[in-house]
Amino acid sequence: MTGQTSLGLLVDQAFYGSPYKGKDAWRAAAELGAEWICIVEEAMELEPERLLQFRSDAEAVGLPISLTACHAFGLSDFRDVVRAFHLQRAEMHVDLTRDLGGEVMKLLLGDWFWRAMWPEEAQWQLLVASVRRLAEYAEARGIGLSVKPEPMDTSLITDVDDLVRLLDDVDSPALQANVDVSHLVVAGVAASEVGRLAGRVNSVDYSDSNGTFHEHLVPGEGVADMAAFTEQLLAVDAGWIGVEVGPFADPENAYDKVGRAMARSRAFFETAAARRA
Repeated sequence: MTGQTSLGLLVDQAFYGSPYKGKDAWRAAAELGAEWICIVEEAMELEPERLLQFRSDAEAVGLPISLTACHAFGLSDFRDVVRAFHLQRAEMHVDLTRDLGGEVMKLLLGDWFWRAMWPEEAQWQLLVASVRRLAEYAEARGIGLSVKPEPMDTSLITDVDDLVRLLDDVDSPALQANVDVSHLVVAGVAASEVGRLAGRVNSVDYSDSNGTFHEHLVPGEGVADMAAFTEQLLAVDAGWIGVEVGPFADPENAYDKVGRAMARSRAFFETAAARRA
């Protein structure tokens, strides 16, 4: 990654519960320095006119919808019919990403279910097969997939070891990793571990962490070594950098907090880039 880093915003989460909704939230994101946005919508429920409205609103505020996210929790279910449904739904989200003009769909996978009752390797192979099929579908449509780690003990993908294993096993050019800084800190993953993903990171969820549970804080206001993570992200040539903050306990102050998060994120990347130069 060279030059100035392009920073986006996970806009739905950042303004959740605040007075800023829809197009107003997107306009606020632009005012606060976001250069693109990531949105989360349900593809199976989205009417064509709503899709057109999204595209019109994005053009009006001057922010492309570059990323989307899909919670695909059933891709490793032991029942064929369940996996088939969730694969079809995830494919619809790939199509939605393309129709919105996006480039990457973040993929959030599920949990180990019936752990110790069913063989974990069998469930892993079901997951690999489903993700491989989804990656083939996405590649044919020019969309990248970005698999995201979750910090819960029961999650299928929790750390860099899991990310590397899934990328290796699926072995698709369409599938890369998402680095969620806060999630990795909660999972006890050191910043240096990100170096193992060189050339394999196409999205980043950038936020600070309280170090103990799932929460996304303004960079510099938690316990994460944001400087070290930022240097590693530059070193591995990470893709889309999305600032992730909220939802806030005081959503009425969301505008100020998002502004602070955008400014501090840019400062971290500018400082890291200057060191590298």
